Amino acid sequence: MTEVRKADPAARRQALVLVVFGAAVGAVLILAFERSRTPLREWLLSEPGDLGRRVRLALLLAAALLAAPPAAFAVYFWSLGTSVVQAKEFPPPGYRVVRDTRVVAGPAAVLRGRGLKALALGLVATSALLWLLLWRLAEALPSR
Repeated sequence: MTEVRKADPAARRQALVLVVFGAAVGAVLILAFERSRTPLREWLLSEPGDLGRRVRLALLLAAALLAAPPAAFAVYFWSLGTSVVQAKEFPPPGYRVVRDTRVVAGPAAVLRGRGLKALALGLVATSALLWLLLWRLAEALPSR
């Protein structure tokens, strides 16, 4: 008979709060970008001789902001994958679940843990590639 880890109501509430908070932060960031688009354009164009440096700075800032979330998720997935591989159990002992979850043990759990680590490596590669491409785009701009 397979073990079932029971749902934790506190973890469910925490997940719901996290999703609502994330959506609110996303909405605020979208509104902030919409409101600051005109002042940003004016700042970029205020000194024509300095345009290349300012556009490069804006692209590098965008690269850092866009590359950070996948890197953060990669850290989490790597940590979870390590816990799964060490415990040979998915979800690992001590992890709370938001719904009743069948516990997978043995080689199947280790395979899932390694899959989480592979996902983490893919996210790191994606984050690095995104940053590299935006950096190369910024470097390709004329410096004037």
